[in-house]
Amino acid sequence: MPGVPLLFVLLLLLLLITGTPAQSFPRDLVARSTVGLAATAAYPRFGGLRGDNGTARLGLDFQRMLRLNGTLFVAARDHIYAFDLRQDKGTLYPERHLTWETQDRENCAMRGRRQDECHNYIRVLVPRDAETLLACGTNAFSPLCRTYQVSSLAQQGDEVSGQARCPFDAKQSIVALFVDGSLYSATVADFQASDAVIYRSLSPGQAPLRTLKYSSRWLQEPHFVQVLPYGPYVYFFFREVAVELSALGKVLVARVARVCRNDRGGSPRVLERRWTSFLKVRLQCSIPGDTVFYFDVLEAVTPPQTLHGRPAVLALFGTQPNSIPGSAVCAFYLADVERSFEGPFAEPRGTTWTPVPEERVPQPRPGCCAGMGPAAGVVTSGDFPDETLVFAKEHPLLHGAVGPAGGRPLFTHTGTRLTQLAVDTGAGPRGNHTVLFLGAEDGRLLKVLAAAQSPEATQPPGGTPAPGDTQEPGDSRDSSGKTLLLEEISLYDPGRSCLAARDPYCVWLPSRGCVPFSEDLPSGFQQDVEGSLGISGTCQGAAEDNDEDGDLAHGVRHPGPEAESAVPVPVLVGCVLGAFALGALATGLAATCCQRPAVPKAPPEPPCAPRTPTQTPVPRLYPALPPRDPPEPEPPALPPARAPRDREPRSPPGRDHRAGLPGRRCRSGRPGARGGP
Repeated sequence: MPGVPLLFVLLLLLLLITGTPAQSFPRDLVARSTVGLAATAAYPRFGGLRGDNGTARLGLDFQRMLRLNGTLFVAARDHIYAFDLRQDKGTLYPERHLTWETQDRENCAMRGRRQDECHNYIRVLVPRDAETLLACGTNAFSPLCRTYQVSSLAQQGDEVSGQARCPFDAKQSIVALFVDGSLYSATVADFQASDAVIYRSLSPGQAPLRTLKYSSRWLQEPHFVQVLPYGPYVYFFFREVAVELSALGKVLVARVARVCRNDRGGSPRVLERRWTSFLKVRLQCSIPGDTVFYFDVLEAVTPPQTLHGRPAVLALFGTQPNSIPGSAVCAFYLADVERSFEGPFAEPRGTTWTPVPEERVPQPRPGCCAGMGPAAGVVTSGDFPDETLVFAKEHPLLHGAVGPAGGRPLFTHTGTRLTQLAVDTGAGPRGNHTVLFLGAEDGRLLKVLAAAQSPEATQPPGGTPAPGDTQEPGDSRDSSGKTLLLEEISLYDPGRSCLAARDPYCVWLPSRGCVPFSEDLPSGFQQDVEGSLGISGTCQGAAEDNDEDGDLAHGVRHPGPEAESAVPVPVLVGCVLGAFALGALATGLAATCCQRPAVPKAPPEPPCAPRTPTQTPVPRLYPALPPRDPPEPEPPALPPARAPRDREPRSPPGRDHRAGLPGRRCRSGRPGARGGP
């Protein structure tokens, strides 16, 4: 190709290579419709009890929700609210509520805790039977449990200790469920959060049962997400630091563990009052390819659903905390989960973990339920041979992982992390569609129509293709077998909190929201310049004198329809790459077609005159021009001296300390992550 520059040829090859990728990462779907903050501001919302200064000043801080017999129970800080879902009044206000405040706030503060932590955060709210609820609260780092009537929220019986049934800190994870009259809970059992536990208690006539204490092989810094019964087992879904990947650092992985419902603990010699059936295996949600991309951080798991005619759970995963934010939804058939516990055990061999040969596994197989299957001849779990119990104690981890239904995620999203998941597997007139509702950390709600069932979806797992697997990933055209992002709803803006701005000129008034500080403000305002509340955000813009378009309950201003929207990152990157490619192509064509004659070199510049000692050397970019007037002699350089500097007076609050101008006015903000303003 004579006359064609090498750069032009390389650009053409680059375009050909990048234009037809072998297998690409799924593209983010484009929402078919969007709902902004201006529209959602009119949605019914619950802002606290009327006339209750505590909820108005501190916020609500919701912890748990439970839907039972047409009633929505909401557990919050110091309160439990009950909403009647059968009556649509256009507003959200509880039909009844109870107040449960701590009596140990002084001791909590003496132990070095902040005032906002020394409340009773209701972290457990589960039905005990058809008529009663079990509620457990942190109780200022002294957890307690109570039983309440479903109909009236009246207390029944005495309080019981919440240790191992409720965390000490509201930020610690907890899952709990009653199965066969026993409470299965998973949390931390001590004040320092060093003893993670899966615990069974409140069993009539039986002693409590728990996991092994302080064992990194059993549990390593877990964060529990879900608990559910299935068959003769109870399954726990959680994420933890992978002990088998310790050579790679602190890597989080998703797990599913199970215990037998008829487990009574081991013998007095081994695993007494400890689970004999505890096993765990990795839960894998990944994008296949030459290099597998994993979503390892488990965020949410649904209760059992019927997916394509088979019982399954849907789970929400994220990327590692220090990586690019991204999320994926994967479905797991419960039959596949159950089958994974029949795989080989794992054990450390040097710096790696390898499968245990089957001939070394004792019989009956560890993890079996007494009186069932291979352990049909064993009456109770305490009758297992010692070698089986010792092996179970040292080998709780199984080799391999549970793969998702279809081998790939149902939905992926990048740029922000998704944290909440709800599923409707019977959507549509025929009840044969699956809709995902996903909550993002930036205040958006995504409504996703999952791919329709493919003909191969009913085949046995292993080679099961994903629903719509033959389609191009990320294609959002309206056709059969494709995942669609139906709607994107903006519910709130987490970056407009007044207190989170840490701006000394901004203060929070419960009645007026975020306002500039002035001497004539009434008492009762709040500020968090030191950042002690641990929330983040900004205080942007200027606040108008009126608050007609603001939410006075939370101090939030919603932007109008003309609010500026951001350009998606993939679109921006694509435009930059396209502009670069087109510019380089045009440059190559211009260099080929237009040949300019060589420009003769200019004569060498005469040498410059010698500089005087007081002259400062200045680099020259162009030839010097003759001066119009003779230069004046410069004064002799003085030795460097540090001149005294007067101390500037401090500006009063509300004034700019730099120029004495009025301080920045701040737009009304939204309460922080802890439910406060």
